[in-house]
Amino acid sequence: MKETDGLGFANMPLCREPWESFYILRRGILPCCYGNPIIGAMPDYAEVWNSPELQDIRSHLSRGELSPYCRESLGCPIVQRVLRKEEEEGAPAARRRPPILRLINKMLFGLPGRIWQLLRLR
Repeated sequence: MKETDGLGFANMPLCREPWESFYILRRGILPCCYGNPIIGAMPDYAEVWNSPELQDIRSHLSRGELSPYCRESLGCPIVQRVLRKEEEEGAPAARRRPPILRLINKMLFGLPGRIWQLLRLR
C-alpha cells in the first residue's frame, strides 16, 4: 500500500475509530476516546451507532478530512498531525489553532481543549 503524507494509507479512512469502537459511558456516548461533546445518551446506544452525527464524522474521515467534531478534539494525535500539516501548507487562519495553544494542549494530554469545549457549549 502507498503511504499518503504519513497520515494513513491512500485507500483507508483518516481514522478508523468511529467504525471500530464506541465509548458508552454513564455521562453519554462518544465516537472515540478523544471525542467531546457527547453524541447520545447511554441507553440510546443502538440508535446512536448510525446517527446522523456519527455518519457525518465517518463521511469526512472516509474522504481523508476531519469532521467539525474531530477538529474540536484537540487531544487527538491525528487531529494534531492534520492541523500541523495544514499550518505548514498555509491553511486559512480561521481553521488553525495558534501553535502555543496546541503545544500546551498536547503537553497537558488534551485537557485544556476539552475544558474549552465544555465552556463553549454552555
